[in-house]
Amino acid sequence: MNKLKESEWMVINKLLLNLYSIDDIQVFVEKTLKLFRMLIPYTKGYFVLLDEKGEIDMHKSAFLGMEDKTFQEYMRGYYEKDYLRYVFDLYQHTIAYRDTDILEDSPRKKTEFYREFLRPNNIPYGAGILLVKNGKVIGIVSLFRSGELGDFTDKDMYIFDVLKDHMANIAERLKEKENFEVQAPFVSLQEIKERYGLTGKEYEVAMEMTQGKSNQEISEKLVISVSTVKKHIYNIYGKVGVKNRSQFIALLNHML
Repeated sequence: MNKLKESEWMVINKLLLNLYSIDDIQVFVEKTLKLFRMLIPYTKGYFVLLDEKGEIDMHKSAFLGMEDKTFQEYMRGYYEKDYLRYVFDLYQHTIAYRDTDILEDSPRKKTEFYREFLRPNNIPYGAGILLVKNGKVIGIVSLFRSGELGDFTDKDMYIFDVLKDHMANIAERLKEKENFEVQAPFVSLQEIKERYGLTGKEYEVAMEMTQGKSNQEISEKLVISVSTVKKHIYNIYGKVGVKNRSQFIALLNHML
């Protein structure tokens, strides 16, 4: 087994400290993909969380390096055909996986998933973490590499092994935290609007936030760009003195 350099262990420690400090599940999902690149080079990747029914929660998912069209194509057409699905029922604990360990290269290259999705997108190699809690898959971190980058190494897999249980613990903690957050009634939101001077559009955005809407959903509902939604949210947080969505909802609940 390849040993890590002291500098690499320091990066891992900083990465974990960063992830453990996050208290918003969407931020955790998005930041994980970015921080992983500090240790494991990859071409494209996604991090999805599953709901209680075992279905992908698109509002708590993120992708990096993929066009939205490619990500949607995978989720709608190839997720069920991914040979990663072969191992879902085999493990009761969180595991690190590598595609070429699940299937030998020759039969792997004959699968529909490889021929129609991986090869055309030049991401023939995959690896990641299957997050499992209490015997149920709660999330998947999947990273892909181009033919030029080559397959994931034993060293990469060792890093996944070091991180996997931490990832599962953080994901479970944030999912439980979110489940216990009670949505505040609009009367409290109206009070915040008047007390902190929210604009009409900021109030509309805040109302959608209390209903658990993602930035993309708010964008579609209010017919504004996602960047504009983020700008309004940033202004809301600044006015009321919070740092993230969880603190904002907690503020509403506190005012009951």
